[in-house]
Amino acid sequence: MALQPEDIAKWSRRGDPVHAWYSYEMVRGSLTPDRLGDANVSVYPQGSYANKTNIVGDSDVDIVVALKSAFYPDKKELTPLEVVEYAKHYDQASRTWQEFHDAVTRVLRDDFFVQEGSKAVKVRSGVVRLPADVLIVLDHRYYKRFPSFEGQIFVEGVQFYASGEREIVNYPKQHMKACAQKNFLTGGSFRKAVRVAKNGRNRLIADDDSSIDQTTAPSYFIESLLWNVPNGYFRGSVEGAYPRAVGWLKEQAQLGTMDFPNGMGRLFGQTSDTSWSQPNAQKIIDGLYRQATA
Repeated sequence: MALQPEDIAKWSRRGDPVHAWYSYEMVRGSLTPDRLGDANVSVYPQGSYANKTNIVGDSDVDIVVALKSAFYPDKKELTPLEVVEYAKHYDQASRTWQEFHDAVTRVLRDDFFVQEGSKAVKVRSGVVRLPADVLIVLDHRYYKRFPSFEGQIFVEGVQFYASGEREIVNYPKQHMKACAQKNFLTGGSFRKAVRVAKNGRNRLIADDDSSIDQTTAPSYFIESLLWNVPNGYFRGSVEGAYPRAVGWLKEQAQLGTMDFPNGMGRLFGQTSDTSWSQPNAQKIIDGLYRQATA
């Protein structure tokens, strides 16, 4: 049986953000400059709670901790003269990502239960039941132009190292901005449709669909997939918009042409940590389509 309008309406509702807010405030409150050697630090949420696409049962909140006094530059688009101009104004930073990562982790261990993962630090507390995944990063700048210090143009991202070795660059602020704009242009249906799709994925997993598991369609990629659906398919209520959006993905989408919402690359590219595989995308599209139309 196809999803009924009441099922779609229920799945489109946002999960409770209160515990996420408390977890974020507790982590932010711990990371004061005096405890981090007077480091200039920015702490902000990312992921489903920040993007307002969280659903009932989402298990953690994603938090970025960024060192603002150092950054990694990507200068491959600059001309040789611009690279020379850049060198006049910036020296190599004295503090490394590993040093900053270790300093932040030490502070968190003083206040919380901490478990280090390959990418993020899992933080738990006996006071707040919702754990936090803390991503410790340095700023990253993707330079477009550097004719002068005043005229420099760059895209701001973050950089960190999985397992302390493999470089990963993300652009969380651009992602959030693009998704917020998509939601505005679709009259609020985009975020609702993302929540329905995430619930749909969870139902497919719970029903023991042999082709889909937790690694097939991470929430970030589902959000990015639906961001590529033309705005017109989201018109009206989510009860009608969601089946239309999934239908477009099944019948008309050209996966190889899809971009990340952050505008910094293809959704199906060559970078293992920041791109998705087309076979996995097709599996989740097929599964969600079956749910919506069976």
